[in-house]
Amino acid sequence: MEINTPQILYHGTTENLVPSYREKLLNARYWRPGRDFGEGFYTTISAAQARKWAVKSAMEHYERVNPCVLEIELISLPADFVPLVFLSDSPAWAKFIWDHRVTTRKGEDPCERHPDLIIGPMADGDTGKIVKDCVKLNKDIHWFYDQIVRSSRGRRLDSLRLGNQVVFANERWETHVRLLGYHVQMKGRWISHGGASASQSL
Repeated sequence: MEINTPQILYHGTTENLVPSYREKLLNARYWRPGRDFGEGFYTTISAAQARKWAVKSAMEHYERVNPCVLEIELISLPADFVPLVFLSDSPAWAKFIWDHRVTTRKGEDPCERHPDLIIGPMADGDTGKIVKDCVKLNKDIHWFYDQIVRSSRGRRLDSLRLGNQVVFANERWETHVRLLGYHVQMKGRWISHGGASASQSL
C-alpha cells in the first residue's frame, strides 16, 4: 500500500495534555479499548472534526480545561506495516466497529492480528448506546449498521458526512509522525501555537 507523505492530520484533545504529547505522541498506555477501531491514537484529516472531538473531551473532563487540536505531520512510513482501509461505510466496516466496541478490556483485541493503521469513516450518533440497544433488543449486525450511519434525527448519512478517522494502533509509528503545533480554544476563538495553520484560522 502506498500513502503519499507528508500528510497533515489533526487530533482533538485538551490543552493540559500538550506537554505529554510533546514528549511522546503515541503512548499505548493511554489508549482506551471499546472504541470504533480499537485501541489507538485517533486522528482525522478534518480540522473541523478534530475541533468537535476537542470540545467533547473538554466537556467530559472533571476540571475546567480548554479544548485543543494537535496538528500532526505524517512524515514517513514504517518498512512493513499492516493497514486496513475502509473507503466507505459497509457491513464489513460495521462488523469491525462492533467487534471492537464490545471488546472493553484493555489489551484484548478481536483481531487475529490488529492492523497497524486503520483508515475509514466514523460511526455517527451515540455508538455506545446503539451497542447496548443492539444487545438488549437482540438485533443483528445489519440493524447495528443501519443505526450507526444515521444522524440523531434519523437521517441516513453517506461516508463523506460521517467524517473520517485515521488511527495509529502501534507505537512504532512514533518515529514517523511529528507534532507541528497546536490550537487552543479560548473565549470562543482558536489560538494557534505553531503548525501550518498558525497564520490562519483553524
